Amino acid sequence: MVDLKLTIPSGFLLEETRCGYTISQQMKQVWAIQLDLFAEFDRVCRKHNIVYIASGGTMLGTVRHHGYIPWDDDVDLMMMRDQYDKLCEVAPSEFKYPYFFQTESSEPGVHRWFARLRNSETTAIQKRELALHPKYNQGIFIDIFPLDGVPDEEGMYQRQYKAYSIYRKLYYRFLSIENPIWSDNDSRIKAGCKKGANMLFGAPARALHLAHWAFNKVEEACKAYSESDTELVSLLSFEFENLGHALRRSDMNHIIEMDFEFLKMPVIANYDEHLKRKYGDYMTPLMNPSYHGEVIFDTGISYKEYYTQHPELSKRQRGTGD
Repeated sequence: MVDLKLTIPSGFLLEETRCGYTISQQMKQVWAIQLDLFAEFDRVCRKHNIVYIASGGTMLGTVRHHGYIPWDDDVDLMMMRDQYDKLCEVAPSEFKYPYFFQTESSEPGVHRWFARLRNSETTAIQKRELALHPKYNQGIFIDIFPLDGVPDEEGMYQRQYKAYSIYRKLYYRFLSIENPIWSDNDSRIKAGCKKGANMLFGAPARALHLAHWAFNKVEEACKAYSESDTELVSLLSFEFENLGHALRRSDMNHIIEMDFEFLKMPVIANYDEHLKRKYGDYMTPLMNPSYHGEVIFDTGISYKEYYTQHPELSKRQRGTGD
């Protein structure tokens, strides 16, 4: 495993069984690297008075297991939009190698409206992304999501969602014209259409930065009501239509710290209401997969070296494989 800034307690990296599920030594190493990322993230947030809380499975794991859900492989965090914008401002000067704060601004081509903090000396390759031949940093990561305002009136929410959907479709349409993504699953006809569109419209679209414009419009739609006094806030930039992520804006005024492995994790004091609404009987464990899908982890080498050692993946990444 790579060297970490965080001191890992003796015995933490050993294989362990929790809730009848065996956590391998390799996954314990992945957890250790993510906890190191989290500790560095927490340091920066405390330094700049940036308020954040656990999100999704990380909140559930904190409450139910006082750490990771045994079969989970990630850490999810969230914060109000103004705090997220502040984090994005200070991140370039605060996170030094091997830490890398990844957004569409810091590394164009990630195509996400949220951030990841990565360890550049490690590997976390999402198999579902291999067909897209990603060229961005693919080190082990934690996710950081902005919370945006959800309009109280249904009609306003639907109009916001419509704007979001239109600009999101335009973003991917312009992106496919400017820089076609050659998927291994594309038919010959589809690949030909992409090539033709790029030849005809690629240069003008790149000159006008149409994909960049549409990307920003999606973000604008998400945060349209972030400064309004809406009752609810949610992860609109992640899954707009899934209001299971929503929590009361007032909940962010009451945050407590709970044990998370050997560290402390901030959660809303009203976690019970939120988790019941999101998961139902959340204290009964259900073994659900991570939304990331299958991930290739290596805790000892960088993603660049991993591709070098596995040329079959490297060829696919360059778009030259079958």
